[in-house]
Amino acid sequence: MRRCSLAVLLALLCACHTTPPARIDTSGPGWTPRSGQAVWTPARGAAAVVIDLQVWTRADGECLLDVSKASLSFVLAHVTADHWRIEAATGQRHSARGTPPARVGWLQLARSLSGLPPAAPWQFERRAAGAWQLVNPQTGERFDGSLTP
Repeated sequence: MRRCSLAVLLALLCACHTTPPARIDTSGPGWTPRSGQAVWTPARGAAAVVIDLQVWTRADGECLLDVSKASLSFVLAHVTADHWRIEAATGQRHSARGTPPARVGWLQLARSLSGLPPAAPWQFERRAAGAWQLVNPQTGERFDGSLTP
């Protein structure tokens, strides 16, 4: 499991895609942009990685999350009340109607940052000064971060 997570992370980080693949106009009314950083630990015992986050949210719970490292976008997650989509810089894309699958931490992070509760077994906790933590106690995957208003 540790090798697989590291291999996936390296593949994502080495991708050449430099702009988010989304075609969502976040400049329109109702979107609230925020940015920040997080420390992502992909699994229990795995090495942690510092990532940059760009987040756009709407009052209805819609969220667009762009995850980058060294200014290279490598994951884009988009959630709405009844649909989800995730895209990787490697070209992999998945989407469906309904709530996002619990096994995909990026989608649970987008839900949590938009104010919606994450799927079980994920646990989201807001902390002081805009900090937060999202943890999957079963797998050890976790995100510790903060966003600026």
